[in-house]
Amino acid sequence: MYEFDFANSNMQPEPKMTHAPGYVPQVDVPFAIKGLFNLNEVSMIAGAPALGKTNIVAAACAHAAQGRNFGGRPVRRSVVVYYGAEDPEGVLKRAHPILRDPACATAPFFVVHEAPNLMDPNIVSMVRTVVERKKAENDCDRAVVVFDTLNRCLGGADENLSSTMGTAIGHADQIAKQTNACVVLIHHVGTGNTDRPRGSSAQESNLDGLYILKPADDCHGSKKIVLLVPKKQKNTKESGPIPFEMTSFFIGRDSEGDEVSVPYAVALEPGAFAKTKPAANDNRKTDNSRAERREDLARTLGALSKQEPERFFTRPEIADRSGDAFNTVRDNKDSLRKAIGRALDDLVADGRVESNGDGFRRAPDSPVIAEPIVETA
Repeated sequence: MYEFDFANSNMQPEPKMTHAPGYVPQVDVPFAIKGLFNLNEVSMIAGAPALGKTNIVAAACAHAAQGRNFGGRPVRRSVVVYYGAEDPEGVLKRAHPILRDPACATAPFFVVHEAPNLMDPNIVSMVRTVVERKKAENDCDRAVVVFDTLNRCLGGADENLSSTMGTAIGHADQIAKQTNACVVLIHHVGTGNTDRPRGSSAQESNLDGLYILKPADDCHGSKKIVLLVPKKQKNTKESGPIPFEMTSFFIGRDSEGDEVSVPYAVALEPGAFAKTKPAANDNRKTDNSRAERREDLARTLGALSKQEPERFFTRPEIADRSGDAFNTVRDNKDSLRKAIGRALDDLVADGRVESNGDGFRRAPDSPVIAEPIVETA
């Protein structure tokens, strides 16, 4: 029998390890947007200038913040912390067409007006503090964190060095895993090779997901169609190109009477211009439980109570603000109405919500969202 004198050895503590025979692979890979933004992963979206990288990511994040399905893909409500290092105002403009509705007033989409340094050893704890605070404030357990663009978030380091990209993506990976987030890096493609990200080739091997944005080859009349082409999907079933229409959204007229618009990316139906269809939705829950819908509306009314504590909200107003728990019935008005009604009735019966007959609000003695507990570096 093998023996070892542990008492007289100077062995270091055991590292974290898993006994392989007891491991069971995860069937339901957690996501913010299925097949696009997986939690605990780092993904990159790369493309040529002015092709629509920020348009697409801002639109995707706006859907994630509401928990609304995106281009036929299931979505789970997520806090969005978007570091607009290159153009924060431009990010806000691109999210506006989706978030302009009053029903989106509580959507947890936050644009940070600074360029964080992914080469800084303290960046993980700094970003984690921000993300965890916003998750707690918005009663949300998952997040999407965007760095736009990657080059602006390298603190002046050379993107052509493997050490630079290895460090930056390594820190991004720590952020993803420590905050239960999908980290999205927006980057440019090379001048001579538009099929890969600009800079060191080390970044491709370190990423969990890589998507290259390209113009569609076919003619679509006056429409500008671009394709988000998956090049690497580490934990996602292989999918085909994801199509988007690049258009504009009218916001008004200026003092001279000229029309003013903002960019707007519209996610098209899966396979509309793709060679293959996106991943089948084979591991999605067939329905959301009544308890999930009840908690969704409790969260919704809790957020509304912060804005207008005394007001009673109507069923349609509450339905407009409901999240991903109702996505399976959202396209059927009658089914959505019934599901909202059942969840509200349950909350009233539990004493967590009160009604005046026409509307509903959070009960005054109902538990509120806890204040965030944030670790410091």
